[in-house]
Amino acid sequence: MTSAPHAQEGDEGLRAELRLLATMLVVFSAIKVTASSLAYVSALVAAGGVDSDSSRTLFWIPQILFYTLLLASSRRLRHFEPRSRTAVLSLSVLSLAATILYTMLSFTIGPGHKDPALEIAIKLRLLLVGGDIWDLVFTLLGILWLRTPPAGRLFESE
Repeated sequence: MTSAPHAQEGDEGLRAELRLLATMLVVFSAIKVTASSLAYVSALVAAGGVDSDSSRTLFWIPQILFYTLLLASSRRLRHFEPRSRTAVLSLSVLSLAATILYTMLSFTIGPGHKDPALEIAIKLRLLLVGGDIWDLVFTLLGILWLRTPPAGRLFESE
């Protein structure tokens, strides 16, 4: 009978970790939605209020939608809704894959193709000074914490 309280204590510790992760993801995605929305509006204002070639819309709207989905899924994760784990995991993997693909394309057909040293310097600057490191940190935390078997069991039992 002593194993039952230990199992519940372990579940409560895991629940606390996952609530912390969900809270961090909610704050992160809310900041990203706000920042992406402001950047989109700023880009439109800079273009005179018109996006005739749709380049600004095609660049910013998917980011706004992505982080809105992450925000909604992270809020559900705090309440341990079963589908929220899958949604946050999927969005985290998608974000990581998009980052890797974008970096690879930058070095194969983009500006990094002609001057890789400059592109590395730009990428490091964006990571360390521009705050892009948080995209990787929260993505990796989501993947690492939610893929564990105890996390999977916790969401299956809800």
